[in-house]
Amino acid sequence: MNFENFAIEKAEAPSRLALLARETPDKCLIIAQLDRPIVLTQESRLELPGMGDETRERLEKLGFPKELLDVINSEAEARIYEEANLEPAQVNGKDALIRTDIDYDQKDAFDRTNLERMKLGLAPLDAQGRPIELHHIGQKQDSPLAELTRDEHRGNGNDNVLHNKLKESEIARDDFDKERKGYWKARAEQIESQR
Repeated sequence: MNFENFAIEKAEAPSRLALLARETPDKCLIIAQLDRPIVLTQESRLELPGMGDETRERLEKLGFPKELLDVINSEAEARIYEEANLEPAQVNGKDALIRTDIDYDQKDAFDRTNLERMKLGLAPLDAQGRPIELHHIGQKQDSPLAELTRDEHRGNGNDNVLHNKLKESEIARDDFDKERKGYWKARAEQIESQR
């Protein structure tokens, strides 16, 4: 059979979907970036009151190290970590605030457990099936990391509390991608050693 004989008519006008794609090129999604946080910008930011002595003492009693407390910028930021029930720990030799509610046996769409995902350097999924996000406490490249759900990280005004987008980010995204993978692999090793 000679396929060259089949004439394919070209559409005179692009389809509605093609027109929509042309009008919104910034809405394209690269599948490899699904585990990366979405970055939005803001026009203004209110100055938040610093963390109070009472909150600092309460967090110290919970075991938060001094170095970690020193980089928490506000009372509102401290409240986010407290309400997320994060616990202080060491991961890859750095201070971190880790989750204790991750279901390591929960499976993703590819039938990988959260623990298997972590061994691959991927974030575990929360109860809603969304990747846990890592946040640099203090917004510096070498800052301690906090494990937050998407809502804890960017919902209910938390994005403005945790990120000052009026100044240039000090986080190098390519370096952070490597750090993120190494972080989750190290967490997987810790979990396996405790089982």
